[in-house]
Amino acid sequence: MSKLAIRVKNYKCFKGETGFDDLQRVNIIIGRNNSGKSSLLDLIEIVTLGNYRFDQATWRDNQRPQIIFESKISEAVATRTFPSGNRGGKIGGDHGVYGKKYIGRTIKWSEAEGGRGNSASLVECDDSGITPQLTGSGDYSNRLPNNMGNPLGGKVFRRLLAERDIVPEVANSTLEIGTNGSGLTNAIQNIINRSNFPSRLVESNMLDALNSIFAHDANFTDIVCQLHDDNCWEIYLEEEYKGRIALSLSGSGLKTVISVLACLILVPHLEGKELNQYIFGFEELENNIHPALLRRLNDFIYRFSIDNEFTYFLTTHSNVLIDQFSRQNDAQIIHITQGNAEAICTTAKTYIENNGILDDLDVRASDLLQANGVVWVEGPSDRIYLNRWVELWSEGVLKEGTHYQVVFYGGRLLSHLSAETPNDVDSGISILNTNRNAVMLIDSDKRNQQASINDTKERIRNEFDTIGAYCWITKGKEIENYIPASVVDEFWGLTDSTQVEKYKSFFDHIDGLVSGEGSRYNSKKPLLAEKIAKIMTKQNLMGSLDLNDRMNEICTKIRNWNS
Repeated sequence: MSKLAIRVKNYKCFKGETGFDDLQRVNIIIGRNNSGKSSLLDLIEIVTLGNYRFDQATWRDNQRPQIIFESKISEAVATRTFPSGNRGGKIGGDHGVYGKKYIGRTIKWSEAEGGRGNSASLVECDDSGITPQLTGSGDYSNRLPNNMGNPLGGKVFRRLLAERDIVPEVANSTLEIGTNGSGLTNAIQNIINRSNFPSRLVESNMLDALNSIFAHDANFTDIVCQLHDDNCWEIYLEEEYKGRIALSLSGSGLKTVISVLACLILVPHLEGKELNQYIFGFEELENNIHPALLRRLNDFIYRFSIDNEFTYFLTTHSNVLIDQFSRQNDAQIIHITQGNAEAICTTAKTYIENNGILDDLDVRASDLLQANGVVWVEGPSDRIYLNRWVELWSEGVLKEGTHYQVVFYGGRLLSHLSAETPNDVDSGISILNTNRNAVMLIDSDKRNQQASINDTKERIRNEFDTIGAYCWITKGKEIENYIPASVVDEFWGLTDSTQVEKYKSFFDHIDGLVSGEGSRYNSKKPLLAEKIAKIMTKQNLMGSLDLNDRMNEICTKIRNWNS
């Protein structure tokens, strides 16, 4: 599907036209309480239902709400709208030839309830250079927006509310799982106990998913339902070394995970639909969930969405999700803010916009305490290279925000850090106060083979060795000395350039190859890293100094942190 914008105006807290400038696989909606996050999910539900009849209580300033779409005109729509062979009228020539000029052009249209159902109206269309313009082409200005159709037509919106619970229930032959968790116990007991249902959905599919999400925190061996004296069924989980425990005696985090898995595994079977027909809206999954479990749950949903090709939305107050998805090219963060008594949606694309989100969430540094492990690097460019190398050496399995966090220490601040236990530090800041699982990446800054590592870096390395943590001091001068000549050639369009020497400045080396380029990027290292990391492969990096050994060791460390 080409880029699709879905916006709304005059609906609840939304006055001016605002909403989604595009839809991605993962759509994270962030904002303060009562900012309009759930109302934005309403917009997706309205479109999937195709019902544009609005209760007057949802009108803003007594104005009827409007749903506004923006997309590009496909060849199929243009052909259906402008029949080939028709001639004359205001267009004059062949209408099919005229219509081909609109292929790939952007159109905005609104949908509203009409006298005989829904009807679309043209808002605007890019018809620059086309004569006559669309509004002067007769009935085509009405036909074209109506032929664009419902972009989410045929999809089913499935919601999981923030207020949810799973409770014991009386048996019922009607198997419907509500958006708040109602009916889930009844559905599970029927699927397990009735011969006309595949019990593997619960006893195998849900159980395996549950164990993958809880990882080393718990090991469930069975999911069963038992009947109480009051004729209510209850879900029980059998756990290794603990026995059978009633779900009512378990934490709400476990109930949230089961509720999500029910949406993904049970609901499609009960409704007889494929997963790729669904759009999911999960509200505040972080409620009563530890950040590490939240990361694993969202990683499971994300991988499940790739395997089954569905789109989903998350409303959240959690900075964990920002860390997890801010660098995904198939995810976006929608930030809802309030101003002048109306809500405005902004797609966060820049550091400043993301920083505003963090202010809204009142983020504390204590989140790092709950990460599985922390990789300390000097600055942003080191983070970009490190993350790319972890991706390559783990074949895309290990990800920042899910399996580890990256923290900047800044070169001059290194002397204030220590890897000794907190009680043993006479001065400075103990890295272990942040997280006991740590890796540190340090530039050697050596200018020749005979130069020695400075005292601070030697101290850090010795302290890391003592606690069994991992300190990597680059074999060359800086991290950029690991960039192979083949990557330099591809990026700057060179042929058979020489490899930068181990202890030479990479940027001086580039100046010698392409005049001025090294100086240009020396002050913009993160920009170079963003561009050049994309063309790095494990194959072209294998011969770079000690990089292969280092990355194998670091990936092993990260895997161990995550059991």
